[in-house]
Amino acid sequence: MAQKPKMGRGAAQKGGNPPKHTQFRKGTSGNPRGRPKGSKNLATYLMEAARDQVSAAVGGKTRAISKLQATTMQLATKAAGGDQAAIARFLDWIDEIETRAASAKPSQFPFSASDTEVIQAIHERMKQCDPEKEREE
Repeated sequence: MAQKPKMGRGAAQKGGNPPKHTQFRKGTSGNPRGRPKGSKNLATYLMEAARDQVSAAVGGKTRAISKLQATTMQLATKAAGGDQAAIARFLDWIDEIETRAASAKPSQFPFSASDTEVIQAIHERMKQCDPEKEREE
């Protein structure tokens, strides 16, 4: 039977638990003070940067617009100029925005005709059971 090679000092060990003196004590957190109040995440920093104002010449006049608006205008200009990568990215963004808008907006009549009949029947039965309506009549 083959013997396992002995690991010397400094050799990398795999698996197992860390030494007891370096493990967290029971009942105490590994991050006792927690996340500092007011700290921001990546999405917050990105949106702040996108909202920063820059000056841009639009229609021959210098205007202050957001970086997001300037980037969108540059992408649209490149796409209109025939840049294939810009065209693909621009159309992908437009498609995604339209898809989100369509899914967020409910359809005008979300119920089928049979659903509407059931709802009307339930409404009529509920009106018959309403005690306040009987007192008024």
